[in-house]
Amino acid sequence: MTDDLFALEGTPRWTQTLAPGAVVLRGFAAECAPTLMQMIDQLTRVAPFRQMTTPGGFVMSAAMSNCGSLGWVTDALGYRYTSHDPLTGVPWP
Repeated sequence: MTDDLFALEGTPRWTQTLAPGAVVLRGFAAECAPTLMQMIDQLTRVAPFRQMTTPGGFVMSAAMSNCGSLGWVTDALGYRYTSHDPLTGVPWP
């Protein structure tokens, strides 16, 4: 059985070490989860999740979005960080 990362009710705050330097902070975002989800929804309306294409022409299996001053992208030009969405030319939200 695996733990539900998104279970909110009755979740005490505790940490779970996955590996050296990798920790899950269980329950730490439970109180602000509705606000976080609303903000993610607003961000992804501007910069929708998409499956990017690698320089070799392969479509990535994971869909992603970006926000902030720089966003990670990949396309025929390579892997890089950019301040603007390469599909729309608009700055990341």
